[in-house]
Amino acid sequence: MSAPRNTVGHVLVKSAKWLDGFANVFGAIVKGFYSIPGTRPLKTLLHGTWPLKHPLHPAVTDLTVGGYVVLVALDIYYVVTNDPGLMRATDFVLVLTLLTSVVAIISGLTDWNETFGEERRNGMLHGLLMVVASLGFVISLWLRVGGGPDLRLPAIAISIVALVVLLVASYLGGELVFGYSTEVNRQAWADPPTKWELLDIPAKRLEDRKPVVAKTKKGFAVFLVQLDGKIYAMGNTCTHAGGPLNEGKWVGGDRCEIECPWHASRFCVKDGDVRGGPATFPQVRIQAREHDSGFIEVRAS
Repeated sequence: MSAPRNTVGHVLVKSAKWLDGFANVFGAIVKGFYSIPGTRPLKTLLHGTWPLKHPLHPAVTDLTVGGYVVLVALDIYYVVTNDPGLMRATDFVLVLTLLTSVVAIISGLTDWNETFGEERRNGMLHGLLMVVASLGFVISLWLRVGGGPDLRLPAIAISIVALVVLLVASYLGGELVFGYSTEVNRQAWADPPTKWELLDIPAKRLEDRKPVVAKTKKGFAVFLVQLDGKIYAMGNTCTHAGGPLNEGKWVGGDRCEIECPWHASRFCVKDGDVRGGPATFPQVRIQAREHDSGFIEVRAS
């Protein structure tokens, strides 16, 4: 879904075409970087495809947002108590949190570059606000470290303003997931048969590495294919953004991985596992066999 009309993000970005210019620039930078040979493993890591098998960005942002909240809480406590021992603690928390924010920004851009339309605008606004907040915290750190005790209070004030901007940006980031369904598992509501169910696909129709899509009685789309004389099955809807896997291309050394035609996520047809991002969730695993009638029957494994 690119333009859900029941979100705050829709109200803010539906007519904000100026965001497209920023999106084009950042998109070109991200695309250019990942076109460099040898960067695919880094992309897989930042998407969270491996080793987390879960989107990396939201996990890291928890550390970033939490760190800045702790920073401001300690700053306020310092203002109230005037305890000089808290200055080192706040500086340490700020430096550590800034480091986590670098990972959050890079992983966020990696995920964002697979979006489109209004969803992309919302993500760009979220990202720009995060950049403003991050610059505020960098300025605050510079004043704390290089400005002396007299600039401690202005540094604290800047951190508080930066935190407010960060929280607004975080709200928009949450809307990407909960409002626009960005990075949501597209097989979350899948209802594959748990008992053997006969499909309207004869086994003799299957040809080597030529996928066929079949629907179960409840409408679950099954990806069926014959690989080197053996029948394999899994969900046909890409878990990343809902792309039709049967329209993808075969990749991998033994050509047993199907690449989604939308964003190039890769799934091993033999076990449904993710072999390349941006997808992080595996496919629904399906057992398949030839029934005595000559047709294919399947069930969730």
